[in-house]
Amino acid sequence: MQKEVCKHRLKLTKTNALKFISHLDWQGLILKIFRRCEISLVLSEGFNKMPKVSYSPALPIFVESVCELVNFQTYGELSRNFIENFKKNSPEGLNLLEIKKQGDNEPKSLENYCQWALYNAEIKKTIYNLEEIKYIIDNCLSSDKIEIEKKTKKGIIKKVNYRDSLKKIEIKDDGILSFILKTGQSDTIPAFRADEFLGLLFKNTDFSIKRTEFFDSDMKVI
Repeated sequence: MQKEVCKHRLKLTKTNALKFISHLDWQGLILKIFRRCEISLVLSEGFNKMPKVSYSPALPIFVESVCELVNFQTYGELSRNFIENFKKNSPEGLNLLEIKKQGDNEPKSLENYCQWALYNAEIKKTIYNLEEIKYIIDNCLSSDKIEIEKKTKKGIIKKVNYRDSLKKIEIKDDGILSFILKTGQSDTIPAFRADEFLGLLFKNTDFSIKRTEFFDSDMKVI
C-alpha cells in the first residue's frame, strides 16, 4: 500500500557564519539535517533519484536572510518531535521560523514562485553623506537605465539593463536602505543581485545586507 505524500514548507534564517557558505552548500546542509531527523523524503523518478526538495532563489555569499524557504515532500506526516529534532541538528545562524503544510495546488518550484525579494542594507562605511545618498537614489528612480556589463555563455560582453528589475528603493529614518529586486526565474525581467545593485550605485561603500521577504508575481507576500 502506497503511503500518503505530504508537502511542507519551512521558513528559515541564514545568518552569522552561514552567510559565507554557497547556495550548493546550503542545500547540502538542509539535506543533512533532514537525514539526521530521519524523515522519509519522497524521491524523484528515474535512474538518478533525488529528494523532492525545492529551495528559494540563491542568496549571494556575504548576504544574510531571515526568509529562506524550503519545500519538501515526505511519505506520511512529520513526527511530533520533528521541530525539536530540526532545531537540535541545526547550526548557529539557522533558525526555524515557521513550518506550513502545503496543499496540492501550491507551486512546486520556489525558483519560479519567488519573483521579488525585499532587502534591508545597513551602511557600515561610506564616502557619501545622507543627502548624497538620497540624491543617488532619486537619480536611480528617475532613470530608465541601470546597466551592467555581463558575459554571455559564448563569452560575449554585453550590457544588460536592470531598470525593470528594481521595484523600489528608499532610505529610512534610521539610515537603513530598503529595496525590492527581481529574483527567481523569468523570461522577461532579469534577476538582480542585491550586492551587485548596491555596488553599482554606491562605490567604495560597505553594506551589511539582509533579505527579509519574498513576493510572488502579484507582489503578494510568500
